[in-house]
Amino acid sequence: MKTVTEHLKDRHLNLELHRPMVDEDERVATFFLYNLSGQLCGYQQYRPEGEKKPQNNPKQGKYFTYRKQPTLAVWGLESLHLSPSVVFLTEGIFDACRLTEKGYSALAVLSNNTGKDLSNWLTMLNRKVVAVCDNDDAGRKLAKFGDVAVFCEDHDLGDSSDEFVTKLLQTYG
Repeated sequence: MKTVTEHLKDRHLNLELHRPMVDEDERVATFFLYNLSGQLCGYQQYRPEGEKKPQNNPKQGKYFTYRKQPTLAVWGLESLHLSPSVVFLTEGIFDACRLTEKGYSALAVLSNNTGKDLSNWLTMLNRKVVAVCDNDDAGRKLAKFGDVAVFCEDHDLGDSSDEFVTKLLQTYG
């Protein structure tokens, strides 16, 4: 069985740029979430062998997310220096990883209730915003925050082929 760290690398996580807390004994990685002022405001735990169910159980679920309310929490602020003319918005961390490993800025909003705060903050960045969305209700909601919206048809970006990611970056990066 692969270690959690090896699994994260297989999911395209750049461990030099993004620094999750990994507990190999518990088989969990913890990703820290920040508000748009750069303050720590939550975390997302990821258990590779966990069940992906809506219950969001911190000891059994694949994902467990905690954030202070009503703060907008994002993941990936450390990538904003990578590509100064574009920022990609994604729903999940592993979606954003596909882009940051290629040297692009990407933020994961974790399907939380984004709103006016995110919209205003993105405007302040003065970058083209490309929303890379799953083809579902959450994706259609995320699309509203991009100057451009790209929908993944049969998959999410984290599970997309290298060819799909390359074409996306050639078109919008």
